[in-house]
Amino acid sequence: MILKSTRIRLTGVLVGLFLLGLLSLAWLTYPKPAVIDGDDVHQTIDGFGGSCAGYLLPLTPKMEEFLFTSSGIGLSLLRTQVIPSSEECKYYVPPGNGGCVEVKSGATILKGELGTAQQAAALGVKVWSTPWSPPASMKSNKSYIHGGRLLAADYPAWAQSLASYVKLMDSNGVPIYALSIQNEPDFEAYYGSALFNAREIHDFVPYLHSALQSAGEGNTKIMIAESAKWDFSLVRDAMADPAVAADVGIIAAHGYWSTEVSPHPDFGRPVWQTEDSELWHDYNGGMNDAIGWAKKIHTYLTVANVNAWHWWYISNGPPYGAGTDNSALTDINMHYAKRAYVTGQWSRFVRPGWRRIGVRNSSPVRISAFKDSAGTSFAIVVINANWLPVRQTFELKGLITNSVIPWVTSSWVSLAQERPIAVRANRFKYTLSARSVTTFVATGQHRGGS
Repeated sequence: MILKSTRIRLTGVLVGLFLLGLLSLAWLTYPKPAVIDGDDVHQTIDGFGGSCAGYLLPLTPKMEEFLFTSSGIGLSLLRTQVIPSSEECKYYVPPGNGGCVEVKSGATILKGELGTAQQAAALGVKVWSTPWSPPASMKSNKSYIHGGRLLAADYPAWAQSLASYVKLMDSNGVPIYALSIQNEPDFEAYYGSALFNAREIHDFVPYLHSALQSAGEGNTKIMIAESAKWDFSLVRDAMADPAVAADVGIIAAHGYWSTEVSPHPDFGRPVWQTEDSELWHDYNGGMNDAIGWAKKIHTYLTVANVNAWHWWYISNGPPYGAGTDNSALTDINMHYAKRAYVTGQWSRFVRPGWRRIGVRNSSPVRISAFKDSAGTSFAIVVINANWLPVRQTFELKGLITNSVIPWVTSSWVSLAQERPIAVRANRFKYTLSARSVTTFVATGQHRGGS
């Protein structure tokens, strides 16, 4: 005999399940179609990447393949660290360990980083570089660490040293696509760091431009200012002066401490987000963490209109970051986090030279879309951050294809390819898994637009 209290509990459970079922059905109805507009063209994508700063060994072949090829997540940009002199190499490896590439004078690089850069460059990845500080001898505090400022009298010497670094990398099979003046010039740190204000950046750019030209490395783009957060106040003086602005190739900033990601000022240059991660938390490689990062990448692409997006470390393995925090695409045992695969939902399919295209959407999912330079292929990246599946209708405008192929990352799969979906009358439908990122990939024919 079932007691009355038991019957009440069972009734409550059944009612709860019934209500959950109704809620599920409500989420599973098709929202208003999301329109993917191939004629509404926005910024060019330069790529997605990360840093190998401080790496003491090259990547393993499997990691190289996963990170930098289309069989993995297809990163197309790699950021390396400029070591200002052999003396400053001691901050990264014990003296006499041979950790840096030997040079007679000037800036250098850790051997592990050079090996990683060579691996990446051989696979067509663009490598670019950043100094954390000028050498201690050229700074106001006479130290590589704890901030300090580059002495004005040493502008020519430091510019020539940076140009010699570009020459060194070039001679080792790694053309340097861009060279930043300074990592986080607005942040004084206990590690390699230096402070620049807007005027000092303005004044240093011509020296670096001249040094690169004299070294035969004039194709290397000069990057400013890589502030620690999404802020561009340090680039304004340089970009307000036409003579100096002409020497600047890329505007950059980091994503730390940025509670609101806003559109950047239009400086007439590509704008890159060049470093972001979660340095202050223990490792979390799960899907909930990945969804948060997916939303952030989406916002930088669609609101801030960035041309490139970068992680901090690409790996936290023992020869690399060797950390147990949440800053890299792997844990300390080199297992890949879900955020690595979520990054691949863009980086594997949205290649350098592609353009972001418009999306009109009122459904409870986030959608970004891109097409190739010829307008014959496109990718639609959809984030379902909801805890229930969402059935979504997509309408294509200015894009022609017979089918799209879904690739999915969720709690259960990682960049998993699914069966093609037929496109009829420029529309297709799909049920998006809960807490997932899905990329729809198509090769078709574009119908006009730029």
